[in-house]
Amino acid sequence: MFHLLEYALLSLWRRRTKSLMLSIIHALVIGFYASVVFFTASLKEETLTVLEDIPELWVQKIQGGRLIPLKTNILDSMKTYRGIESVKGRIWGYTFDAPSGGVFTIWGIDSAFSDLKLVQTDFEGKLKENQALVGRGILQTRNLQIGDYLTITETEEEIQSFEIVGTFVAQADLLTHDLIILSEKSARNLIGLDSTEIMDIAIRIRNTDETDNIGRKIDERFPLFRVVTKQQLRSTYETLFGWRGGIFVYGSMTAIFAFLILVWERTAGLTDDERKEIGILKGIGWDISDILKMKLFEASAISMTATLTGILLAYGHIFLLDAPLLKPFLVGWSVLYPAFDLYPIVKIGDVLTIFSLSIIPYLTATLIPAWRSAITDPAESMR
Repeated sequence: MFHLLEYALLSLWRRRTKSLMLSIIHALVIGFYASVVFFTASLKEETLTVLEDIPELWVQKIQGGRLIPLKTNILDSMKTYRGIESVKGRIWGYTFDAPSGGVFTIWGIDSAFSDLKLVQTDFEGKLKENQALVGRGILQTRNLQIGDYLTITETEEEIQSFEIVGTFVAQADLLTHDLIILSEKSARNLIGLDSTEIMDIAIRIRNTDETDNIGRKIDERFPLFRVVTKQQLRSTYETLFGWRGGIFVYGSMTAIFAFLILVWERTAGLTDDERKEIGILKGIGWDISDILKMKLFEASAISMTATLTGILLAYGHIFLLDAPLLKPFLVGWSVLYPAFDLYPIVKIGDVLTIFSLSIIPYLTATLIPAWRSAITDPAESMR
């Protein structure tokens, strides 16, 4: 067995140019596929981690396919259900920013925000009407820093300025990149809500196992409302990233199969020297099984080397270089593009899938033509 392996490696060395080109193409194709797999897995994991502390239920009102405000008196009705820990009306909306061409998310909060996670600020207490907590994307787009003033156009005639008193840590960029936190009064004025209106309701549940049950009761009592659970939101993000990643996965799988067709064509049409070599080997006493083992070693050496190289290239591209070729397409196309860091998440199942998709078809595309050549009469092969 060792002699067969040694001969296979020497055979690859004799055809080193062809072997090297096959390995490079194979590694690049696998590297692209593995990049998509690693990026999607890391993005899903990071997003779900950030969403871990959000409320279990949201209640919203949809009319004409659009979200419309609720009245504050509905909050008392929500508090009557057993198992609910807290009910809070949320003030939020969007505003278009002409200077950057982006859309900012406005969130109004009157309680102290110093206990909010992922916040970077030295400010304590409640936000004043002229103060704001701003996402890092807005700071970068507007070329601002903490202590500067952010101007927002409320109407065609009125412009408001807010002192920036804090921002968010990098780990929160997926959720806070375009976020502006204002006092409740300032947020209402900016998005056009009066004092009796809220955009939706956030509900926390004591026992999370009761989330679906409570959500169903609210849905039955208020059929015009839309009840969204935390799990539904998590599933939406998983589906979103899975859909975008799937486009590239299917594209890279097409490239893999195109490469395998190339391998099949190249190996099916063995050169005269290769056919002559197989004929000589059979003539000096090699069995068909020996020839297939030798070809198996050759194909394994190329496919294993190329797959490992592709996985290393993918790891470097995603987790060291921060995925410059994939981020703009898999995250989104927003003007305020979230520049977050990807943390290394490599699952054994993903690696095994990459190996099986890369090695098994390659071995098949190599061994079948080699078997056809091995069963040919030696004299005919040498002629």
